[in-house]
Amino acid sequence: MASDTPRIAVFGSSSISVPVFDTIGCRFHVVLAVVSEEPRVRRGKLLANPVQEWAQSHSIPVLNGADTLGEVLRQRLVDDTIDILFLLSYGRLLPQVLLDAPRIASINLHPSPLPWYRGAAPIERQIMDGCTQSAVSIIRMNGLLDRGELLAQEPFTIADSDYRADVEVSIIRVGAPLALHVIDQLFHSSSAPLSQIGEGSYARKLKPNDELVDWSCSVAQVYNLVRALSPEPGACTYQGTDRVKIVRAAPLSADVELSADAPSGMIASFLRRRAAVRCGDGWLELMELQFPGKTPMSTADLLNGRRLLPGIVLRRNASA
Repeated sequence: MASDTPRIAVFGSSSISVPVFDTIGCRFHVVLAVVSEEPRVRRGKLLANPVQEWAQSHSIPVLNGADTLGEVLRQRLVDDTIDILFLLSYGRLLPQVLLDAPRIASINLHPSPLPWYRGAAPIERQIMDGCTQSAVSIIRMNGLLDRGELLAQEPFTIADSDYRADVEVSIIRVGAPLALHVIDQLFHSSSAPLSQIGEGSYARKLKPNDELVDWSCSVAQVYNLVRALSPEPGACTYQGTDRVKIVRAAPLSADVELSADAPSGMIASFLRRRAAVRCGDGWLELMELQFPGKTPMSTADLLNGRRLLPGIVLRRNASA
């Protein structure tokens, strides 16, 4: 080997990638970062991707796979004598010709116990399904969606109260050292890959309709949707024509008695400054909401300001 330290190219586009890439960069030589996000503009200003910002702060060259030809990107990996391509939350499937460019391997950290929850939204779908056990999996990519050989898998727990951000913290805590371990094994030719066993499941990409709350569902289902989608894109409902985002909520304590005959979606206030909404099998307490064009506000403040209206029925679609 030409060097005692592997040369790494990191591929990723979201904030969860940054602390893992940073850990890798502290131990190994990251020589290229690739993002896949189309340029975003807010208030006339171009927004930097979080991985791009991280790379630039460490003087690491950045390419955007969204507008770089595949052959150009492949040749760059060859010219930079990349040993390992490491991918986390990139958002695009890489062609085999690109996966074959590194000298040792192309690997992916996936936040699920593969073969379960392959696909674009594994974190959200696990929370929505009420999973309490998950894992970080690292695979050797083979051109098929999350179907490569397993190089490592480390379990972690999802607490009933964990929101997506909490789960991401667990993924980083488990995934960063696991990534170092796998890269070190690959560099020293000591890895022992295993085939994924079973058909598993698919975590399909989130669509706008997935954000809308169906109040006829159980308290647990609605609560899991809120946890999975907060703060963005957010579980949403309509109070009249206002599309309201539910930022924080919790199953209502059993010691609070509200009517069991209320229709699904109806808001009830209790203890003066608290509110809950009727689900199919009970009540979900609303704690923090965001109305259109406003910042998130506590339920108490919304009740005081009469933005949240007890007695009204929240719906999946806008109503007059």
